[in-house]
Amino acid sequence: MTTDTIYPEPVSIQDFSGGETGIAPGACGLFAIHGNCTLTAVFQAAQVLQYRARNGAGVFLKGFYRDDEHYHFHIMYRDRTKIPELENTLENMGIHFLDKRPLVRENLYFEYDMPLFLSYTVLMPSTDLIKYKGGEGDVHDFIRDRVILFNLKNRDNARIFSSSLNGANFSTAFELKDTRKIFDLDQYSDKKLTGAMIHMRWPTSQGNGVWWGAQPIVHGNMIGIHNGHLSSDKSNARALEQLGIPMQVGTDSEAIFQEIHHLLKMGLSLEEIEWLMSQKFPEEAKDMGEVKYKKYLELTLHPVLKHFKMSGPSTAVVNYGDIMLGLTDRDHMRQFTVGYNDKIAVFASEERAIITYVDITKTSLKILSPPAGKLIAFLANWNENIKDGIKSVTRLDNEYIHFPQNRKD
Repeated sequence: MTTDTIYPEPVSIQDFSGGETGIAPGACGLFAIHGNCTLTAVFQAAQVLQYRARNGAGVFLKGFYRDDEHYHFHIMYRDRTKIPELENTLENMGIHFLDKRPLVRENLYFEYDMPLFLSYTVLMPSTDLIKYKGGEGDVHDFIRDRVILFNLKNRDNARIFSSSLNGANFSTAFELKDTRKIFDLDQYSDKKLTGAMIHMRWPTSQGNGVWWGAQPIVHGNMIGIHNGHLSSDKSNARALEQLGIPMQVGTDSEAIFQEIHHLLKMGLSLEEIEWLMSQKFPEEAKDMGEVKYKKYLELTLHPVLKHFKMSGPSTAVVNYGDIMLGLTDRDHMRQFTVGYNDKIAVFASEERAIITYVDITKTSLKILSPPAGKLIAFLANWNENIKDGIKSVTRLDNEYIHFPQNRKD
C-alpha cells in the first residue's frame, strides 16, 4: 500500500485535538514491566484497569525491533496530502529513510476516525552528517533532537509518536482493545519482548490534544507514563524553558519525563532525583543528618532545579536505557504498586493488575506500595548476547547513574 491509497477525509484539527476540551473523565491506568515478557499476559493484566478511563490507550513494547539495528519512526498524519511534503522536511533535517510501511490496514480508517499511521526505518546518520546538519552529541541525541524539532514545527499536521531504537509505540484515542485491533498487536503475542509500558486515558492537561498528548510519550530511548494532574505544571514548564529544553507534546506529564531525563544525564543519584521531584516537608528534611541535609538544600534551592517537582496527585513510571523507575508525589494521593523478583519488575496504578499478572504467569513477586514521595528503580542486566534478552533485574538503592547507557533498549 502506498500513500496514494484513498482514505476518508482527514481528521479536522478540532477532532484531532479531542473536540472542545480534549479531556475525558477518570483516572489514568498505568501498567509497566521491566524484564522479559509476552504480550498475552501484559494485555490481560492491563485490561483490568480499563474502567479507569474509557478513552485513550497507548502501548510501548520494549525490544520490539530488537533484531534490527535501525531507529524506527511511527508517524501519525492528519492529512494524507501533506505526507510527501513532511517526509521531505525530515530528509532535509538529516533523517533519511531506508523504507516505510503502513501501520494500519486500510479498512480500519473507515471504521475509526483517526489519523493516518506509517512506520519508517531510519538510516543511522553518520558523524559527518550530524556535524553538517549542526547537530551536537551522538547519534541518539541527534535523532531525539530532530524528532522534537519536527513535532514542534508540524504540530497541526503530524506527530512522530515512536522514535526508539529497539522499542515501538502504538497509541490511539480509543480503548485498549481498539488499540490492539487497530495495530493488530495480537499478531505479536509470541514475540519475545524485554518490557512493556501501557497507559490508558487521554491526557489530563490538553496540551495539543488527545492525539498529540497520548501516552506513553517517547523521546528516543526515554519513555514515560503518568497518572494525575500536577499543581506544579507551570513551575516545571518554567524550569525547562530556562534550561532550553523544549516540550514536543506540551502536557504536564511530558515535563516530568523531561526533568527526570535531564537529572539522570546530569549524573545525580536516585536519592537526589527523589529529593528534587518529591521535595520533603521541612520537618522531614531536618531529620536527614547534617551531610545529606546540606546537599538536599544545595539541590532544592538551586535557582532552576528547585522548580523541578511533582506536586499534586501523581505517579509516574519512566524508562531510560537499562533503567526503569517509578515515583509518587510526597502526599501519595495516587495509588501505586510495584511487584518484583530477580527476573522482572512490574509497576501498576492498582495492585490488582499485578495480582492478575501473577495469576496468569504463575510468577512469584514481592509486592509493595512505595511510601509517599519515594523513588523505586530497577536495572536490567543483559545476557552476553543482547538478542537473548534480559538476564536479570536488580533493584537499585541510591546509586549514581552514569549516562549515556551502553545498551540500546
